[in-house]
Amino acid sequence: MSKKKKSHSRKPSVTIKSEIRDYDYHQPVLLKECVDALMNCGDNSLYIDGTLGGGGHTAEILSRLSSRGRVYSFDADPDAIVHCNQKFSEELSKEQDSRLILVNKNFVEASTLTYPEQGVSGMLLDLGVSSRQLDIGQRGISYRFNTKLDMRFGTDGISAEELLNKSEEGTLHHILRSFGEEPFARIIARRLVERRRAAPLKSTADLRYIIEECVPPHMASKSLARVFQAIRIAVNNEIEVLEQTIKNIIPLLNKGGRIVVLSYHSLEDRVVKQVFKDSAKKSDENPDPQLHILTPKPLEPSEQEIGWNPRSRSAKLRIAEKI
Repeated sequence: MSKKKKSHSRKPSVTIKSEIRDYDYHQPVLLKECVDALMNCGDNSLYIDGTLGGGGHTAEILSRLSSRGRVYSFDADPDAIVHCNQKFSEELSKEQDSRLILVNKNFVEASTLTYPEQGVSGMLLDLGVSSRQLDIGQRGISYRFNTKLDMRFGTDGISAEELLNKSEEGTLHHILRSFGEEPFARIIARRLVERRRAAPLKSTADLRYIIEECVPPHMASKSLARVFQAIRIAVNNEIEVLEQTIKNIIPLLNKGGRIVVLSYHSLEDRVVKQVFKDSAKKSDENPDPQLHILTPKPLEPSEQEIGWNPRSRSAKLRIAEKI
């Protein structure tokens, strides 16, 4: 009986995105819609891009600004600042005449800066994580890579490793349930505490193994995504920071200035919707409404855009104007 010959077919080559020199951080979603809405006060105004990333929205804003316009672009991630220092080197070389100011801080700090006399005419927030942060995996944000449990957007605050190894079981359950809407939150929280008694959790592989132990195999992918999302949100205090940012920027806006927010999951969208609603209605606490809501229902990407950028499928765009 003859033996079957082993197949020597070559495996398909794998593209390592971190080795692509010009691999961008994020393919901007609803780019034209976002910037059209933001620049309501014209090309001589000052705008804030609260989520610089790879600079996609900032580039579009700059393309529409006059020499008198300005854009302040924020990102807590120092890698994004380095990337955009190179991307916008020509504009930044103008120094005092540059229309672009890069700020290596979380967008919550936007309301603490002193701006030129022209004031602020709009703020854009493109929430969540960049494609680069997901596809390269250096910060432990994605479960697809085995790396350190960090998950911080910047360098401040506690890491995911500290959070998972020091938090009480009840706190972990709350995080997974509230920020990830994870149905197996209680079981996973209990197992995390049990496992760390034997040895501290150090890597994304440690966390992934525990999750896969606790959920049925056919539900593992969704649970992995939800748990990693929940821990990332908790580490970066994303929900509280988002609410605080919108509330604090409203008083700084010029009349007609706009807040434009692009979110990717229901927790973020609910926060934006509620803050807009509270600031738009007259009440004892808010006798003079500050905002007019321009999107009673959020705008969503077209089927065509979802086709060429699948990560846009959950995006929701909300817009409000200062009155």
